[in-house]
Amino acid sequence: MTHFSTDVLIVGAGGAGMYAAVAAARGGARALLVDKSMIGRGGATIMAQMTVAVAAGEEEADHWTHHLADTLTAGRGLCNERLAAILCEEAPERIREMDGWKVGWARGGNGRMRQVMAPGHQIPRCVYVDFLNTGPAVAMTLRTQVARADEVTRIGGVTHHRVLSGGAAGGGGGGGGAAHAMLSRIEPANSTGSCGMMHMRTAPGPLPRTPARPKRARSRPSTRTAPPLSTRRP
Repeated sequence: MTHFSTDVLIVGAGGAGMYAAVAAARGGARALLVDKSMIGRGGATIMAQMTVAVAAGEEEADHWTHHLADTLTAGRGLCNERLAAILCEEAPERIREMDGWKVGWARGGNGRMRQVMAPGHQIPRCVYVDFLNTGPAVAMTLRTQVARADEVTRIGGVTHHRVLSGGAAGGGGGGGGAAHAMLSRIEPANSTGSCGMMHMRTAPGPLPRTPARPKRARSRPSTRTAPPLSTRRP
């Protein structure tokens, strides 16, 4: 049995989880980053294509409040306005931070980051590495930063985990082994994503779905109504 002592437990090592680990290490905390797949090679980030919207103002003058207004308009009342505001306000700094980490944002002849139009935006606002490799490039860049952080311990291939009130966590590895960790001052962070599961279709393509059961013949029209959005199965 291997024992670990950590300050922050992060479940999910996609883009959000890896950045959370980097941020924790930057703040002086020890982080344990676990994922059911290989670290940095699972989740939605690595599958993402196309572009990333940000009010960077590289092509045209822009401001995060304009980005937020477009986001809320396109969201048609479904957006969490507080979280959307945080995303839009902090996006330029995060994108430039990634640029400093050599993610490779595409650039024009003037040396500035290229920004293109995308549905829902009033001006060219979307940066990219290339139209098919943006997600993998972001994931690779974050993997490098995680690997450089001595305060981050990485465990991949974890198929299940549990955190007990006494500070113990354990996970079974997919290869038949097991990883156990003794944790102190736990601050758990759930970065398991699944945002794309809210939509029938996403940029990487249609999501796999469980085959539908054969429909039974009905003697009269159904009076059932659709369940609330929060209870619908993806």
